[in-house]
Amino acid sequence: MSQNRNLIKYLPHLGLLALIVFLITDTAPIILSTSNPEKSSKKMEGSHKEGSHNEGSNGQNISQEEKEKRMGIFHYNEGNKSFKEGRFDEAIGNYKKALHHNKTLKEAAVNLSTAYMKNLNFDEALEALKVGMALDSTNPHIHYNYACYYSLIGQPKASMEKLQDAVHFGFTNFKQIETDPDLEKLRQSSEFKSAGLTSNTKILFEWNQGDRTRGVDL
Repeated sequence: MSQNRNLIKYLPHLGLLALIVFLITDTAPIILSTSNPEKSSKKMEGSHKEGSHNEGSNGQNISQEEKEKRMGIFHYNEGNKSFKEGRFDEAIGNYKKALHHNKTLKEAAVNLSTAYMKNLNFDEALEALKVGMALDSTNPHIHYNYACYYSLIGQPKASMEKLQDAVHFGFTNFKQIETDPDLEKLRQSSEFKSAGLTSNTKILFEWNQGDRTRGVDL
């Protein structure tokens, strides 16, 4: 009887002990399950390092040079989007980035000069044209933009010479010559009128075409 009383006396303590044991064993898996993902995330973090070959290549290994070229084309295309929407400052920024990543991207130099001219930044436009000329001195679009540049700053003679060079190297968009606002001063000049460069421009310049290779935009 005395032993039973002692057992009853300690029952509340035993119950409390059992509850503590139950809680410990019940919460342990939750703690582990929350800590494991943390360890896993730490393991993944930093594994996709900036500048790795896999970055932006859909898992394919590409060289740093190829990666730079792709970045150049990306910014070039972004610049074209901005240009078409009339956001010339943004276009200029993207074309400059394109040339930073791919210094041989002559199309970016051509379009950069155009964007500068739209913003009336003629000094910067000339520098961009020099870059384009250094990359490809026979590109008809570079010579055409030179013609636009000289027309805009009021030098019709130099503009006419560059326009002839553009046609010589393969520029055939004669309708643009007749309508481009950048060539307005040239079209009003005696140099242009004496050359008869109106609707029969193609006929007058056709002899100068030869087998020249035309520039190709991206």
